[in-house]
Amino acid sequence: MRWLALLPLLPGVAPAHADEVRCLTGGNADQIHLEWKLPEGDTGATPVSFVRYAGKTQWLRLTRLSNEGSEMAEGRPWQFDAVWEEHLDGKVTGHYAITTQGARIYGFDYTNARNGRQTRFSEDIAAMTDSGCHWD
Repeated sequence: MRWLALLPLLPGVAPAHADEVRCLTGGNADQIHLEWKLPEGDTGATPVSFVRYAGKTQWLRLTRLSNEGSEMAEGRPWQFDAVWEEHLDGKVTGHYAITTQGARIYGFDYTNARNGRQTRFSEDIAAMTDSGCHWD
């Protein structure tokens, strides 16, 4: 039952602080940076999250389409594979496939809805600051 103590670390399942974000970097030569605002706890409604690209002020709304969990090893945090839909001006603009385990992100892939282009991101822990993400 030690894994119960880890439940607060699971995005999309347990409550996350409203302003808790993760920093990610991806694309060709890692030139694309984004902040992912973790979803708040399960309120019974469709879970909502947000992303914001570096240099932009607008947060893009994400709604979760699916979330599957699996126990990878006894006593370790569960792995969650989720698909999120990105919305802008009422239209779906892309999809994010996100794999998390505990507080770590192991997969974060974006697919543009218009042209199908895919961008892989990885967690950028060095960009984390007390006020959010900062890239040099």
